[in-house]
Amino acid sequence: MKNKDYYNIYLYLCTRIVTKRENMDNCASDMTYGRPDKRKWCMRMAMTLFICHLCLATTAQTLRDAFASMPDSLVPTLTRNNRLDLMDFMDARMKAAVTNRLGGETLMTHFSSDSLCVRLSDALTIEMKMPAADTAAVVCMKRVYTTLTGERQTVLTRYAAGSWEVLSPATVVESTLRRIDEKAKSDPK
Repeated sequence: MKNKDYYNIYLYLCTRIVTKRENMDNCASDMTYGRPDKRKWCMRMAMTLFICHLCLATTAQTLRDAFASMPDSLVPTLTRNNRLDLMDFMDARMKAAVTNRLGGETLMTHFSSDSLCVRLSDALTIEMKMPAADTAAVVCMKRVYTTLTGERQTVLTRYAAGSWEVLSPATVVESTLRRIDEKAKSDPK
């Protein structure tokens, strides 16, 4: 379900409680007289509102939240603490560099409310973008792989921000990579 669906359910339940205000007012007095049906109704409504509130709170995502909660399997060289440190350094207007799990330097070069760019190594740069807030919470991730000879390959993948499920499979957008036998044919000596 989308955020709008949860919000509509929440509004519906709130208006229902307001229209049934007399039932809510009578709940406390009826509980003392042992009317379990009204008490159950009050408990169910309170629990339903609480669950709807939790659903609304957990589905609202920012890019900061999404980057912090990103599974380690997507970027194995960065821990959660490394990702949080990078964002904190950018907020403090310091050089956002951390030592990754492989002992190399990871550098965050851009961070805003809807996009970020992290250079994990000389060979890999990751850019993330979160579209406008009126759409579902989607994170677009662009991975740019670069070889020592300057050949590049760009791969795009879309994820659901909260669960990090793949919405669209990895798509190669741009590739200048060639196999060794192709290089030999195209490079006359």
